Amino acid sequence: MKRIHRSRLILTLLAVLAAVPATAVGAASAEHKAVAAPHVTVRDATDITGLYQLNANGYTGTLHILSASQGQVQADMRFYALGYDERVSGTWSDTSRTLTLSRPLAGSSEVQTYTLWAGGSNTATSHLMFGGYFTDSSAGRYGTFAEWMWR
Repeated sequence: MKRIHRSRLILTLLAVLAAVPATAVGAASAEHKAVAAPHVTVRDATDITGLYQLNANGYTGTLHILSASQGQVQADMRFYALGYDERVSGTWSDTSRTLTLSRPLAGSSEVQTYTLWAGGSNTATSHLMFGGYFTDSSAGRYGTFAEWMWR
């Protein structure tokens, strides 16, 4: 009996909140029952700005994404072995969840190109990770990943 009483109380509260008369709750005929709308997932644009722990082919450091506006990205990359920040730029596609960064190497005409895909949670930035690789003009692809630390 207690369970039925709680169910009626919950239905009454829902009816009040929805501005539906309490007498109408549970009394609707089959033709007046609400039909559930199809489930549609709408994802807001992913905010990728923040500081990430970076590992590029075993070289560790940080990737600090400063801005990602209209697909254009500005970031600082720091490898602990070098001990200084390097400005990198690139693009972000929220549709394909792809981050592409170009890192010009100091004192050289060589450029490393990082291609990273976002993974982790679609709803919590604190679970955002990137995985992929970088290439340079010397040859090969080298594994790279970055894990979100803070904003």
